[in-house]
Amino acid sequence: MRAVLAAAVLLTGLSALAQSPPAAPAPRGFMWEARKGEASVLLLGTIHVGRRGQTELTTEQVRRVRAAAAVAVEADLSDAQRTMAAFQRHAVLAPDAPGLDRTLPARLKSRIEALLPRYGLKTAAVWRSKPWVVANNLVVLEAMRLGYSTALSTEAQLYALAREAGLALLEIESADRQLALFDGAPPAVQLAYLEEAVAAIETGNGAREIRGLVDAWRTGDADAMAQRLASMHSSGHAGERWVRQQVIDGRHPAMLDAIERFGASGRLHVVAVGALHFFGPDGLLDGLRARGFRITPLP
Repeated sequence: MRAVLAAAVLLTGLSALAQSPPAAPAPRGFMWEARKGEASVLLLGTIHVGRRGQTELTTEQVRRVRAAAAVAVEADLSDAQRTMAAFQRHAVLAPDAPGLDRTLPARLKSRIEALLPRYGLKTAAVWRSKPWVVANNLVVLEAMRLGYSTALSTEAQLYALAREAGLALLEIESADRQLALFDGAPPAVQLAYLEEAVAAIETGNGAREIRGLVDAWRTGDADAMAQRLASMHSSGHAGERWVRQQVIDGRHPAMLDAIERFGASGRLHVVAVGALHFFGPDGLLDGLRARGFRITPLP
């Protein structure tokens, strides 16, 4: 569920929304400066769903973003037509392929059907999606049921800030590349991934994971993030292990190359990727330190 939540934003689209920080103490999140010689880049750990009063960027974080020349995100989803084309390529079953209602194990199919009414979903559309898509969509819908929204994600705020401040909005990857990564998972892994998401929702563990991730981001709890990654690393669940290895750690070499390239550009970039990517022995912070960068936390 941790990793499903980290990726599920790709499948829902984002409403650009920049909210003023509340009067109460503002959320802190994660922001760092990475510097090597004259090269400097700002790093922002994002959260893909949010809640008003909990996930707005602070006044100081907004000021730093506005002062940059460019914002680099994992994938720019603001082009709805391009994102939908990628979704059609990777997420929807071929017209002549049997639906999931004919290929899923009967027990898993029944469990999914039992969950759909709580989200107001009809089975016809669900069964034309691939297993990993159903898993991601169920998790996003569960987050929405708990009062969270992708419209209050860090990415949605950054899209709005980039437009308002006239900043260049760059992609480290693309929606097509990210969706292709999930689409390339072996069928057995996709099935395990779906079963794990369903089980997490059924048991209530999913709700606890969603709240825990948002709370860890809101309070800037690096230890909690590292512990979540460690539990994924030692997980006995095939889907969770695959996500940790491929969706999180497997993308880090290209991310590190991009950060180093942005830092050497002579123009200040804010590089914003999911907060989980930064922590742990295989995370971006340690990867940058190994390349000679000095990392300084920023409020």
